[in-house]
Amino acid sequence: MRLPLLLLALLWQPFSQANTVAIGTGGEQGIYYQVIKEFCRLASKSDPDLQCKLQASSGSIENLRMLQAGEIPYALVQSDWLYQASHGSGPFTKQPQPELRALFATHAEPFTIVVRADGDITGLEQLKLAPIDMGLKSSGTRQTALALFSILGATEQDLDLKSVANQAEALCSKQIDAYGLVMGHPNRIVLETAKRCAIRFLPIEGEARDKLLQGVKFYQRSQVPARIYPGNLKATPTFAIAATLVTNASTADADVYRLTKAMLSQQTSFNEQTYGYANLFHKARNKIGPVLSVEQHPGAARYFEELKAAGKL
Repeated sequence: MRLPLLLLALLWQPFSQANTVAIGTGGEQGIYYQVIKEFCRLASKSDPDLQCKLQASSGSIENLRMLQAGEIPYALVQSDWLYQASHGSGPFTKQPQPELRALFATHAEPFTIVVRADGDITGLEQLKLAPIDMGLKSSGTRQTALALFSILGATEQDLDLKSVANQAEALCSKQIDAYGLVMGHPNRIVLETAKRCAIRFLPIEGEARDKLLQGVKFYQRSQVPARIYPGNLKATPTFAIAATLVTNASTADADVYRLTKAMLSQQTSFNEQTYGYANLFHKARNKIGPVLSVEQHPGAARYFEELKAAGKL
């Protein structure tokens, strides 16, 4: 009888130690899904008993709702929506989420305005009179664009805003003169556009960018990286939000520490083919600090304190 009992014990032990965590991402073809999938691959490589269950979603707003409802313990969220949810502002006035806590920021998402290389649009002011696509009405991209246009003295009603089904086709066939995205690079839509026609990016800098960033915690100076898309040999200045992995304050410190450590200890092996890789926060010190728009979870903070003590932060 001892041998069967021993075999049962050996078989049972790994399953008792296994831990599966659900993480809200975005659409399966999107950058959020791809980035978290890669972090989870590295996590399971570092901690084989830790497994991720990727929860596809429509993005940050749905992820925040699922976090609040207790449907998922972790999610990737835009820093601007995260800040507003935490402080009960904007669309979260009636349902604030002060319990939100950050693990770390994964990558920057530059606000990117794409125009035709042979088009007449050379500056932001010209967009006020042009047919442009700045995302769906309720999207994060639309809200970010409106914040920028407000600095330029234009309201939503002043703009010729379109919502096209295929931004690449619409730009190259001259249905629109520009489209905007809040997205890390390389980006699938921009790559598709560059295959159809020559493109360039509008710079967002100077007084307009300074005013936009003044007193706003969830925006940072950024750039569209150079040499990713044909014909764009120089980086284009802009501003960005930070995609941030978050949880609730009630999540156990030990669980958050384990996930943070597992995800980050193997990051030198991050797949460079992953969408958004060019804007990844590679250095540990760039994943925390001012880039976080909410308080960091103590479990995650413990891991970064260990890095600091070891001289790796």
